[in-house]
Amino acid sequence: MTIKQNLGLSENGRILFSTRILRLFAYGFLSVILALYLSQLGLSEVNIGLLLTLTLLGDTAISLWITTNADRIGRRRMLIGGAMLMILAAALFAATRNYYLLLLAATIGVISPSGNEVGPFLSIEQASLTQLVSDRQRTKVFAWYNLVGSFATALGALAGGGLSQLLQGWVTHRC
Repeated sequence: MTIKQNLGLSENGRILFSTRILRLFAYGFLSVILALYLSQLGLSEVNIGLLLTLTLLGDTAISLWITTNADRIGRRRMLIGGAMLMILAAALFAATRNYYLLLLAATIGVISPSGNEVGPFLSIEQASLTQLVSDRQRTKVFAWYNLVGSFATALGALAGGGLSQLLQGWVTHRC
């Protein structure tokens, strides 16, 4: 029996699960490498701390706005908008060393330096899932939703740590 059959998920339910897995893998990965990356850019510990603080404050403000407007504007639109903010933040982090642009990306990007679900996605997805599954399946679906998210975060952190270790070994070996 497949997860689809076992959980009774529609296509939209499977999309919500898939995006959660990808997002939390990225959050786990980011939780390991972000501070290392910022340090490699030459940022001081104070500047890194400020950037991470603004990330959390920005996530709070954006999450509040997105979640309180999701039903009026549309849950799907808001999830896509949040994902676009994440992509924009990632592009800025990859493209620039300018501290002020990094601060902007950290503030408006729906990223999670802690590896935890801090953005607007969780509440919108949970509200959507309650409408996509039957009452009898709801507990099982949410259990799986949380479990796959936890595994994705752990695998992302493992991948980030493994990549960091590999690259540090490669750099040390080359020198």
